[in-house]
Amino acid sequence: MVFAKKLCLIWTALSLTAAAALPAASAETAAPAAAQAVSVPESLSALLYFDKNDAYINGNSVKLDVPVLESKGQAYLPAAVLPSLLGLTVQWQEANKSVMVTTPSGFAEFQLSPKQLRVNGAEEDFDKAAWLVHDRLYVSMDWLNRYVGFKAVVNKELKRVELQYIKMPQSGVFHNDTMPNTKPVARFTVDKEKYRLGEPIRYSNISYDPDGDAITSVNWTGNAEAIFEPGLFKISLQVTDSKGTVSDTFSRNVEIVNEPYLDPFEYKVYHEPVGTYVKEEEQTLRSYLRGIPQLPNEAKLLADRPLIVSDSPETFTEKGFLYQERVNGKARLYADHVNGTNEKVQFAIVVRNPSPDKSVKITTTRKGEVYPSIYANLIGNEATIEFLQDRGDKPETIVVGPHETVYYKKNPEFFPGQGMNVIYDVETDGEVYFSFVAMDAGAGIDSIGMYPQLDYTGNVRGTFNGSDVIWNVDAKSFDKPSSLAIGDGTTDKFVTGNDFFMKKDSLNLGNYGVVYKIHIDRPRAMSVLLLPRGGVFKGPFEVNGRIVQTPPSGAMMDYTGYVILGRTDGTEPSLDIEFSPAAGSAFPVDVIFYPIDEK
Repeated sequence: MVFAKKLCLIWTALSLTAAAALPAASAETAAPAAAQAVSVPESLSALLYFDKNDAYINGNSVKLDVPVLESKGQAYLPAAVLPSLLGLTVQWQEANKSVMVTTPSGFAEFQLSPKQLRVNGAEEDFDKAAWLVHDRLYVSMDWLNRYVGFKAVVNKELKRVELQYIKMPQSGVFHNDTMPNTKPVARFTVDKEKYRLGEPIRYSNISYDPDGDAITSVNWTGNAEAIFEPGLFKISLQVTDSKGTVSDTFSRNVEIVNEPYLDPFEYKVYHEPVGTYVKEEEQTLRSYLRGIPQLPNEAKLLADRPLIVSDSPETFTEKGFLYQERVNGKARLYADHVNGTNEKVQFAIVVRNPSPDKSVKITTTRKGEVYPSIYANLIGNEATIEFLQDRGDKPETIVVGPHETVYYKKNPEFFPGQGMNVIYDVETDGEVYFSFVAMDAGAGIDSIGMYPQLDYTGNVRGTFNGSDVIWNVDAKSFDKPSSLAIGDGTTDKFVTGNDFFMKKDSLNLGNYGVVYKIHIDRPRAMSVLLLPRGGVFKGPFEVNGRIVQTPPSGAMMDYTGYVILGRTDGTEPSLDIEFSPAAGSAFPVDVIFYPIDEK
């Protein structure tokens, strides 16, 4: 492979040297680089001496770094001087170590290592057209004359080539309009000769069209990303150009040796893109991802912001007060309800200032809202995405006067069967009462006193001791798949509190409204997976500031697949994951850290 790279550098150097050597009167013969078609004189007369660097171009003496050669009565031009001498395009194709030469009536591909030649897609004899000398490509002048149309005489007595060339219009591109449309040429390479079981196979499509037409269709057969059994496997490629002409099929065998690299499950963990939902059989998921150890985790519940949850009755069948709580300072308001009546209703959060002489300012620092919908998983997912992405850049403020009752939030009216989900972080500079109310559609604030308190019917309702949980996880040096459970009530404790209406203890089953902030210093190389195992699930994670939806569309069931949340390579200073259980989803879920080892 070294000789080809060296050759590419030689072409460029030769072209630049030849250009620099030409006198000012012939400056238009100069080439900026060997890979570019250049402007040459309208007519050119050259004397090129065998085995000598001396040459004369239109009567001007120049020095060539590489001389013209003679062998068996034939003259050979260095490929490097073709751009500056004849205005041809010469390009180096690194992928398959080929030299591409574009002439006025032909496109030639010289593959150096196997010594193969294709002209306009048809195979020709490499040895009759070219000569490799000390890793340099020389082209036979007799062969080249078929596609360029110059006059050349070999003067054996003076040991030189006497060349005359009249430039054709648009030199360097095809000008022969009588040529039929040439088939495109299908070609590809792979990055290795042999692969292990489950090792990625990287393909490079190097197909081209001799006429310069665009390749518009690519048809592969057998191009697996990885193969998990030993043997020889045939890979084929066929391409179509913009005129509808189809190439011959190009095929090659890929050898897979009987040496383990990755099995089918591990291959997906290693290589599927972040955000991908990977479907798997339940037996496979339980085999690989259940019964694995928990990573060391220091958990801390922040108590500076109580969590106020209104989720009972989740489906209300009459209008009234769903929940109420007193706030003085910080709080998080969380509500999730479905209209179980047979009429359109209005959901509102109402705030009352009990002070007879002091106004209270309420600032909303973070929020998540969603338009009413019949799809429970959708409303929980969308409200949570908005909440996680809100950075508090645009806080909203209202002022409630003494003994005043106002709407804090008045949501769009919603129809029977529709639900809503809202999340708000608030801060007050005095005591107020927040009430969650299902009201008549279009009702005014003056009607608020007519509604009764609704009874608790299950699910979650109450005021809880905190709304943010900090997890500091040690994921620096584990060597086996490990996990963290969210919402299992055992390793991840549910937050506790009390019900303002019932004056009794409450438990936030599922920790709805809680935001988990998972921080990992210097994580090792790993894939981070999300596996539901409690039922239907749909919810967002924010990974290093980027939202990853689990799954990207629709919803997942337990043990039907996993989503790749993120991937680290072992060089990151930290990994931060933020998550809040979305309404409508079942728990627990496992966040799984799967080590990725260098292979």
